[in-house]
Amino acid sequence: MVTNPVSIKPLLYQPPQNERELVLAWLRRARESQMAHYEMANQLATRERWLGVPVILITTIIGTSVFASLTASTIAPEAKIIVGLLSVLAAVMSSLQTFFKYSERAEKHRSTAARFGTIRRKLEVIYAEHAETEDHHYVTAMREELDRLVEEAPHVPVDVFEKIQKNVFYTGDHREQA
Repeated sequence: MVTNPVSIKPLLYQPPQNERELVLAWLRRARESQMAHYEMANQLATRERWLGVPVILITTIIGTSVFASLTASTIAPEAKIIVGLLSVLAAVMSSLQTFFKYSERAEKHRSTAARFGTIRRKLEVIYAEHAETEDHHYVTAMREELDRLVEEAPHVPVDVFEKIQKNVFYTGDHREQA
C-alpha cells in the first residue's frame, strides 16, 4: 500500500523564491486543476446518465403501455394509475436533466481541463528549458493566460479538488500519481 505523505503531514505553503520555483508551482496547480476539471466532467456525465437512462426506459414502457391499451378491451384501473405515475416520473426526471444541464456543464469542464493541459505543457517546456535570460516575458504571458482561464473556468467543488490533491503527492521537485 502506498502511503500518501500529504495525508500524513499537510504541506505548508511557501511562496516561490525564484522564477523556476514559480513556474513549477504554476505547473503543479495547472496539473491539479486539469485533473479536477476532468473529474468534474466525469461526475456530471455520470449524473446525466443516471437521469437519462431511466427516462428512456420509463418513456419506452409508457409508449408500449399506450399501444397495448389501444388493443385491450378493458384495462385495470391499477395499470392506468401505474402508467400515469410513470409518465409523471419521466416528466420530472426529464425536467431535472434539463434544469441541471449536466451535459453542458460536463463539456465546459472538459474544455477547461483541456485548456489547463495546454498551459501545463507550455509550463513544462519553460521549466525544462530553464531559460535564465534577461527577457522573462514568458512568465508575464503565462500569468495572464492562467488568470484568464481561472476567471472563465466553471467552479470545482472543494471535495473534488481535495480528492485530486490526495491522489497526487510530492517527491522532491516533482509530483507523481499515488
